[in-house]
Order: sequence, then C-alpha cells, then structure tokens
Amino acid sequence: MKLHILPLLASLACSAHAASVMTVSNPVSDNAINTAASNNDRSDWAGTIAFPTDAAEGDTIDFASITVAHDSAMFYVREQLFANNASGFFSGDQLLLIDTDQSRSSGYRGASDTFSIGAEYMLQGISIFAYTGTGTDWGWNYLGAAVYDDFPILDHELSFARSLIGNPTAFDLIAVSDYFGAGDAYVDGANGGASGSYVTYTTVPEPHALLLGVAGIAACIGRRRR
Repeated sequence: MKLHILPLLASLACSAHAASVMTVSNPVSDNAINTAASNNDRSDWAGTIAFPTDAAEGDTIDFASITVAHDSAMFYVREQLFANNASGFFSGDQLLLIDTDQSRSSGYRGASDTFSIGAEYMLQGISIFAYTGTGTDWGWNYLGAAVYDDFPILDHELSFARSLIGNPTAFDLIAVSDYFGAGDAYVDGANGGASGSYVTYTTVPEPHALLLGVAGIAACIGRRRR
C-alpha cells in the first residue's frame, strides 16, 4: 500500500479566508478495504493517514477523526467518533460535505452561510446526494447509497463509487452533526464561514501531488475564496 501525505501551509498564506489544514492521499489496491456490513474489522485501514484528530467537545455526535482512501473505482471513508447517538448512520445527523470544485462560491454553504466550503455533494449517513440549491437553501438530489459497516458505533466505514460524485481528483471536506452547523463540526473552524477551515483529499500520486501542494499555496495567495 503506497501512502502519500501532504500537509499544506496554505493556512499561513490565507489566514484571512478559508484554508485547508491538511491534504492527504491514501491510494490502496482495488477492493483492499472491505466496508460490508458486519465486517467489524478495521485492520484493512492499517497504514493509512487520518486527517487531524479533533478534541472531544461533549456533543451527542462528537467527531474524532476522518480517514479517506481510494482505489481505481471507489472512495472509502472511515469516521471515528468520541460519542454517537444510538441510531448511528441511520439518524441522518451525520453529514459529510464534499466540495469537488474546491470553490466556496458554489455549492451548499449551510443554512446560515457558516460552512467553510461550498459542497456539491453530501453524505447524509449512508445516502449520497448532489446539491441542487443556490448556496444556503436545502435542495438535494438523491444519487444512491454507500456500502457501510457502522459497528462498532464509534468507528464507521463506508465506500461508494468515485463516479457518483464526478470522479474528482481532489475535493475539500468537512463533517457536521446537524443541518445548520449548530452541533459538532469537523475540523475545528468548519463553521467559520469564509475564514474557516477544512481538509482536502487528493487522488493525484506523487510527484504531481507535491506540485499540487505548492500550487495550492500560490493559488491561495493570488485568489480569495468567496
């Protein structure tokens, strides 16, 4: 399993507006991660790099960390939590928001315009949606369901076809525990609006991924995210 991790210094260059706190790539062999229900085994995530661990904040749903990986056809997501409600994924209160064009000027920014990204896609539990609204209204088109294993309840994993979200080579990501961003948000600063924070996943292998990190800092200096 080849691993690539690309922490970016973009937050230093873009302290006045939204910035990625970390960029990661975890390429794996096809079907190397098994997310089938009742699998209950996370050993196939060994060696992958997680995004930063959040602090425990006492929320009913309290995110700890998120890990993303990919193979030639699938994206894989692992969510580790400090606390969760009894319904797990099926509560509908775990929202994973994905910004595939990496621009806050398009996509869902939260009902109060507080999210640090503009999400083109959302995982609400295991359901995958494409955004159809204009930025702050709640408008989504159902695309399909992820293959998932939500036991143990504080360590979920799921997978879905890369083509469902347009097969992006990179995307920005946050997670929130309710529709309006009033609960827990991952990462810290995800509710910070245009000056908030998010994490970035890329499928671009080295050496191009290294160039992406440099280009991201340069772009951040020259272009304000709106």
